[in-house]
Amino acid sequence: MKKLTLLIGIICFSLFNMNAQDLRQGNPSSKIEKKVKKESDFLNQQLALTGKQQSLVHIKLTEFAMKRDKLLQSNLNTTDKTEQLKALNLNKLKEMRDILTEPQYNKLMEIKKQKRQRKLRKREKKMN
Repeated sequence: MKKLTLLIGIICFSLFNMNAQDLRQGNPSSKIEKKVKKESDFLNQQLALTGKQQSLVHIKLTEFAMKRDKLLQSNLNTTDKTEQLKALNLNKLKEMRDILTEPQYNKLMEIKKQKRQRKLRKREKKMN
């Protein structure tokens, strides 16, 4: 367990060593920006975000979408990409927890759980 935690820590450190200011200076593609806006609007509607939370969530979603896009375009093998994507998602949830209230975060986790279940059912249906 300690080795896994250490491995995730190392991956997170190497992946997130980028300066957030550098990411903000980069221009997210219109595709990324549309996806972020859609997710932002959805979260605002579902979680009743305050004005400050809306802007913080939008900034964080943009940062993570850009990191994810950069990771997906990298030359890493599939296993490494998968591990780093998992670490990226964990870090995203951690940062969202810092922005949201406890009831909002709990609702976000329920939404994520439902989304995973829908994907699983869709995948199972496809296999049959």
